[in-house]
Amino acid sequence: MKIQLLFFLLIATPLYAQDEPKDLFSLSLVELAKVMVTGSTLTPIDLKAVPSAVTLFTHEEIKRMGLDTLDELMNLVPGFQSYRSSASSLNYPYSSRGRNIGSNGSEILLLMDGQRLNDPRTSGSALIAPKIPLMQIQRVEFIRGPGAAIYGSNAMMGVVNIITRAEDNEVNVSFGSLNRRQVSLLTTQKIGDVAVDLFGHIDTDNGQNYHTQDGFSSNTRIGTDDPRELGNLNAKIHWHKTYLYIQHTQSKVENFYVTNRLSNGFNQRSAKLSSISLKQNFHWQSIASSLLFGYSVTDVRSYAQLTAPGTLSAISNPSSNDALFASPSFDDYSEIRVQWRNDWDINARSSLQMGIEFRKIDAPEAMANNNFDIGDLANGNRPIRYYGDLLATTMVQSESSRDILGIYSQYQRQLFKMTHFTLGLRYDHFSSIASQLSPRIGWVQKLNDRHSLKFLYGEAFRAPSESELNLLNNPVFKGNPDLKPETVQSLDLIWIGQWPYMSLSLGYFENHYRDSIVLNSTGGGLLQYENVDQDPTKGFEFELYHEFNKHWLMRVSYTHMTEKPNLSFREAHQFTSLMFNHQQGKWNANLIATWHDKRNMPAVNSKNDRIEVDDYWQLFGKLLHNFNQDWQTFVQVKNLLDEDYLTPAASTNLTEGIPNRGREILIGITRKF
Repeated sequence: MKIQLLFFLLIATPLYAQDEPKDLFSLSLVELAKVMVTGSTLTPIDLKAVPSAVTLFTHEEIKRMGLDTLDELMNLVPGFQSYRSSASSLNYPYSSRGRNIGSNGSEILLLMDGQRLNDPRTSGSALIAPKIPLMQIQRVEFIRGPGAAIYGSNAMMGVVNIITRAEDNEVNVSFGSLNRRQVSLLTTQKIGDVAVDLFGHIDTDNGQNYHTQDGFSSNTRIGTDDPRELGNLNAKIHWHKTYLYIQHTQSKVENFYVTNRLSNGFNQRSAKLSSISLKQNFHWQSIASSLLFGYSVTDVRSYAQLTAPGTLSAISNPSSNDALFASPSFDDYSEIRVQWRNDWDINARSSLQMGIEFRKIDAPEAMANNNFDIGDLANGNRPIRYYGDLLATTMVQSESSRDILGIYSQYQRQLFKMTHFTLGLRYDHFSSIASQLSPRIGWVQKLNDRHSLKFLYGEAFRAPSESELNLLNNPVFKGNPDLKPETVQSLDLIWIGQWPYMSLSLGYFENHYRDSIVLNSTGGGLLQYENVDQDPTKGFEFELYHEFNKHWLMRVSYTHMTEKPNLSFREAHQFTSLMFNHQQGKWNANLIATWHDKRNMPAVNSKNDRIEVDDYWQLFGKLLHNFNQDWQTFVQVKNLLDEDYLTPAASTNLTEGIPNRGREILIGITRKF
């Protein structure tokens, strides 16, 4: 009843007959079905025939939603989950099909305009590129299941393929609660044969106030807040068959939880990712080729209080009642990429894709500034040296480098008029680790114009990251240089039904794991990365897209995992999303509801006991008005019911979940030029 009332209030603005703007509901269900998916096979294939489980969103649909960032949109996708963790206030780790071991999102490959958007140190994207703004996205493909046969490591549980906007001129200014200020600019300029697409985005706020559990005492509650600063820059330069891509994202947060503990005035985390790529396209008769050179570099710095005052007084020299403060710096972690890709149209019914990729990771040694020597603490050296000031005395990650060579081939054929067959294989070699083969088989059978079936099998892997291999002198986590890659064998059975005004998808999946990389206790409160056996994940995914008429649209997703490994206890067994959109004249109203079942988090000093975190609903609303083709204004509300809800903590030192933000209101205006 609450949901119905709120939606009625949301659309109760006076609506009157006007010419409907072409850019709002221009993408009907029939047209959406014709949008080509490119991230699954590196070739354009429509949703019904693509050999993957895919959910696709376009800019025209995204801009009507009361959502801002990629992690929020993920919760509308079957199989995908994203929620706030206790690593930092901007840490929203994401998972696909219930498999999430760490906080970096390393099992899912994130691509932006075809380029990896990942941290060379952790091999993930959740920490280094949080809160990617949706307003820069033209199309995003959420591909569930293994993608290693094309992309190699990290495309283990899925691929998120982002295509950014181009050939548009737009400025957006918005203000909201928590003194939020957001400015973005998208512009396209042409100088002769050179086209330049530029996107810039700044988003800051003062944070919300919380009265939450102290990380050093489960019986104490203290006040804190979570101010944040986010910036993004994306540039694309196009000249004939030459493309230059420049990407930069940076973030900074203060206070709140950093590494699961609170310390107002000291806690802080900042991250930067910069990337540049040059791609040259060629065409030789029936073969389309591209050669790409890329370079990326990341910087991460954290400031965290690790103990309560007085904890180390009896075992330090000179003795001190100070708390332990540390500031590790992971700067100048870089990756070089060279790719050569080829697409050969053999004939009208078959094609062959093949290519080679070389990547080189350079991970310099990382130092931590600390007032007590955390190396002494981690290695059991007594007494622990006390420096007074924060001095750069302790190496927390050893220097390393990695050469990665990948070779892939993929054959696609339309066997019969209604049958599409895909066969792929990739070989990857990681220096000083191992080699890996990743096969793929896809059979898509169109039963008639409305129904089709997909039978998919694939194997994928994730190589251990430099952090998991070489972490040193950490009082909580320990690296393991003997780690092997973790692997998955995946099976999908998917039925798709499509009618003029409705699309249905129902899929069953199984994932079987080997040599999963997890943190295991070694005693004395120390955790070390190890390869272990892991139970499979199995479940069902459902998606519905329905246009009632030219004014009303509904989108529904539901996931139910029938089996989930104990190691993924933080992931919900069931979750769903509902979206209703109503357009009348120049007005558009959108309401989104998401629900996540109960989750669990680790209990203090127990390997097997769990603390249950309650299920919760989230509501998002947006009311948008088009004055004309050039001017737009909107009001959006997140957490519309102002629910007080918790998500699982990442550490055993917390006995309750992590608080999330309450109701947030944003008012903005968009000008096209």
